[in-house]
Amino acid sequence: MGGFLFRAPPPPPPPPLLDQPWRNLSWNKQEDLTFVRTYQPRHKEVKHLRILLHGPTGAGKSSFINSVDSVLQGRIAGRVQTDAISGKSFTTKV
Repeated sequence: MGGFLFRAPPPPPPPPLLDQPWRNLSWNKQEDLTFVRTYQPRHKEVKHLRILLHGPTGAGKSSFINSVDSVLQGRIAGRVQTDAISGKSFTTKV
């Protein structure tokens, strides 16, 4: 008896790339950085702006904090330690 060789059909081609942006952004880097650097809460009683980052271990939360910190300081800053290898949370408080 002869064997029957079945070949699966080839996968469909990937969708075409967009030939123009799907949205236009007006981004003024210097203006935006100035806004963030000079931000003051509206209420005098509020002393600090707090932001919560939530996500699984290794998702890049600490790397995001380091990136924002580096941009705001104008130099490479590594305030928060990162660890994507151990599978344990490295940052508990910033």
